[in-house]
Amino acid sequence: MDEIFKNENFKSLREFENVNLDFFGVYAIKVKDISVLPKKLNEEIENQDSAIIYIGKAERSSLKKRLKQECRGKGHGTFFRAIGSLIGFRPPIGSLNGKSNSNNYKFSESDSIKIVDWINENLLFDYLKAEKNIDFAEQDLIKHFQPILNTTHNPKKSKYLALLRKECRDFALE
Repeated sequence: MDEIFKNENFKSLREFENVNLDFFGVYAIKVKDISVLPKKLNEEIENQDSAIIYIGKAERSSLKKRLKQECRGKGHGTFFRAIGSLIGFRPPIGSLNGKSNSNNYKFSESDSIKIVDWINENLLFDYLKAEKNIDFAEQDLIKHFQPILNTTHNPKKSKYLALLRKECRDFALE
């Protein structure tokens, strides 16, 4: 496991914009400097062995498409909602009223642009190409690295993030 997601392989998402990512796989996102995160989350990260904050998978769509959802706000990316809530953004009040899924809140377009800028400045990315057992690989990597923003398969998921995400859902359902 120590050979996977080595520090020297992480790069800014901007560096991957012209790279062919039209394949399936598992990816990791880490923060350059934990001090840019809220103090409560910062304390949770300090207890981790790694600055990896999220591990995701691309198994039904390409890595390129998945990263657009998760890091560019194109769709309902779990990671994008988590980061947006952590850095202080909230969805428009009432924006989920009448929607079938009350978890898929979105931020305003102007807030989404600010979140993408924050991601570009503060986060790094690495990936592993995979064809088979992507679900298993993701779960195994989450259990090993315990990235605090993963809410599934993770014994050390962030309690602070759970509160912020609930606050966002409440805002969007007002």
